[in-house]
Amino acid sequence: MFRLRISILFLAVCTAVSGCTYHGKIHRGIYLHSDYQEKVNARVMVVSDKFYPQTLTLDGSARYTIRLSDGFPVAVADALGTLFTEVDVNEYKYRKNYDYIAELDYKADLLPGRAEVRLQNTLTSQVIFRPFLYTELTLTMRNPQTGYAVARYNESIYTPLPNPDTNAWLWWTRLLRVISLGIFTPLDVQAYGSQIRRMMETGITDTLHNEIMPQMADSRLNFTNAHETEKTNTRVDGKFLPFMKATVYIHTDTGLGSGFLISPDGYIITNRHVVGDSRDVSVVLYDQRGLMDKTDPFLPADPKNTVNKVRFAKVLKTNKTRDLALLKMEGENLPYLELETNRSAYASGGEVAAVGAPEGMEWSVSRGIVSAVRDFNGIDVIQTDAAINHGNSGGPLISLQTGRVLGVNTWGKNAGPSLEELQSGIQNLNLAISAYELQRTLGVSQPVNPDDFPHPKD
Repeated sequence: MFRLRISILFLAVCTAVSGCTYHGKIHRGIYLHSDYQEKVNARVMVVSDKFYPQTLTLDGSARYTIRLSDGFPVAVADALGTLFTEVDVNEYKYRKNYDYIAELDYKADLLPGRAEVRLQNTLTSQVIFRPFLYTELTLTMRNPQTGYAVARYNESIYTPLPNPDTNAWLWWTRLLRVISLGIFTPLDVQAYGSQIRRMMETGITDTLHNEIMPQMADSRLNFTNAHETEKTNTRVDGKFLPFMKATVYIHTDTGLGSGFLISPDGYIITNRHVVGDSRDVSVVLYDQRGLMDKTDPFLPADPKNTVNKVRFAKVLKTNKTRDLALLKMEGENLPYLELETNRSAYASGGEVAAVGAPEGMEWSVSRGIVSAVRDFNGIDVIQTDAAINHGNSGGPLISLQTGRVLGVNTWGKNAGPSLEELQSGIQNLNLAISAYELQRTLGVSQPVNPDDFPHPKD
């Protein structure tokens, strides 16, 4: 009897003073699936002390605090262990002892759901909002020596919270709360918290098993040295081939664009609006274009459907006003282009070629002349009639006399399909940020000195 009184008193104090909060944790050993038949021979470390929140607090009708640090990295390690020969959970400072590190990011939130109308009787009804649990898991595989991303996988799930009327335990705790005038509210909160925690565990395992691991297994060549370029390509590019080999196709989370190499070890120039606020971007080289899963030649390749995102580049420096960005990817003996930073070489009438991916049509070339060299609000730009369309942004404008880059293709204006646009008479009005402007804005010279552009800190 004494213990019962103490329990009731404790529950009442919890309700009246501290509010009702569920405290739980993601359990270990929640990922239980068989290994892949052939494993990748590599040592992988799941980072346990960085990048993801150690504890999540969800605010709904009550507060639900769930600790991730115990079970979440272990679940990811168990999943990766089905594909890689050795996987550990360890602290970030030990990353140099592994072939790859797995960085985790996990988000969760309770979101308002759709209204459900329940008829009480013929005259009255009740509107009930069943919230959704939103979870998002991002797994990034990096080279621990350089910090470059090798692959990234992102999946999100919306799951409606359980209905108390269809769940015996939730129905019972809700009944206790009602008949006790709120004294047993903590029991109700604990029941809901346990349901949310189990939903998160199920979501983590399902996301890993059904989405991320199959993608990693299909693109295992990203994690081996056995990758070879597809040999069946029949494309012929003639005298512009050197320009195309030095031009890259860039994927980001928000779109696509072009860029070009300015050094044999992987420094890349592009537009700032191509990379946006990204920390890393996916880069495809000319020799690796056959690996892109693109069924419709008139649609841009979808980053999420690209079979092998062969390379990743880190964003080192950007200038939003002049729309320029410098990237760096791993590589050696890569084809690259020389910059023409002597402004006197930008002569009107000089023949030029623009290389890029207009409307997703990768490694396309358009040809024209330098129409004029202009100063737009203090920015040195080259006007050209060489076609520049969406997707050309960041690609090179190359002098056909010298083979050097005169500018970075940035903006194009052409008559559209509407009557007003056709009547405007605009044809092939295109601009590129000059290489002279590029050098003075980003401080880039050739050969590129790595000491001038240190990697951003993680």
